[in-house]
Amino acid sequence: MIQVATPNGPRRLTLSAAVASVALTLTSLLPSVAWAQSAELIAAARKEGKVMVYGEMITPTMRALKAGFEKKYPGITMEFIYLSGAPLMNRVISEKDAGRHLADVIAVDTVRMPVLNDKGYLVPYRSVHQDNYDRQWWSDPPDLWVRNHLYLGGIMYNAKAVSRADAPKTFHDLLDPKWRGKIALVSPVANDLLFAMFAGFVRDMGDARAQEFFKGLAAQKPLVFGPGGMRVSQGVGTGEFPIGIGFVGHTYSVGREPGYSMAFSPTDPVYAVGGPGFALFKNAPSPNAGKLVIDYMLSNEAQEEITTMGYRSNARGVKGIADLTAAKVVVAPVPTGAEAERLRATLKQLFGG
Repeated sequence: MIQVATPNGPRRLTLSAAVASVALTLTSLLPSVAWAQSAELIAAARKEGKVMVYGEMITPTMRALKAGFEKKYPGITMEFIYLSGAPLMNRVISEKDAGRHLADVIAVDTVRMPVLNDKGYLVPYRSVHQDNYDRQWWSDPPDLWVRNHLYLGGIMYNAKAVSRADAPKTFHDLLDPKWRGKIALVSPVANDLLFAMFAGFVRDMGDARAQEFFKGLAAQKPLVFGPGGMRVSQGVGTGEFPIGIGFVGHTYSVGREPGYSMAFSPTDPVYAVGGPGFALFKNAPSPNAGKLVIDYMLSNEAQEEITTMGYRSNARGVKGIADLTAAKVVVAPVPTGAEAERLRATLKQLFGG
């Protein structure tokens, strides 16, 4: 036993408890260095000169991140390749299985990450910004990725073709006969994230009401596109489609394009249909630059930029666009097994594959 002084008088502690107490005290006295990157890491990354990111985050988003990263780390070029979730996974697996190591970092929905980890494609990296995220967003085991922001699924519309007063306020408003043939939809069969949103309908409406809604929506003769969401968002932006069901964050990213006019309809709820993590590949050609990409993505600096493009950040202290911050966001479920097969079969019958 060891006696230590405390504000409430001396206490007797075991050796291990005493060590922990001293360590905690020293930590509180040291200057905060948890957020500082090492000069050695930055120097090593600059020697590599470039970094390749494979990601499912759309091109306008990645362009903004590329610009911010290259401004923060001059001399390092970020290259990126965009593919939607399933095609991206297929590319990574085929390359890795062939022993081709072309990318340094992958940015993909975190529900897909365990497959890559189980195959031995990822290596741990604990970012200097990781502790700015609650543990619910960390990988298990930790230090492989952090789900840094959320994709939001819901209703968007062309603001020139549809007035705010006339826009659908609920999902059931989509069943109004006036929207027949005027709705574009990201396929809930080909796109896993929209599949999760439709699973959210089942959970929140109940199976019977959800099935009735699915049938009513199919009767509206929507134009169904997949697997990515860009086609729907671009069509809404140009006015080709008055109404879209897809990734509402595109209202603020795709909607920036010249000539586009997009708006978001804040339904109750808005569904969080997934969210990406950034992970470091094993045998990365530029591992140090890859670590800087992960650090940058988890920084408040990058997260504040991300939120301007319609994403909900998981970083503490980052709020974002007022409409999205005020929206009631609920996380959609990820059905598996027989439940997933049954729902997918129903959706395929109604909306095609």
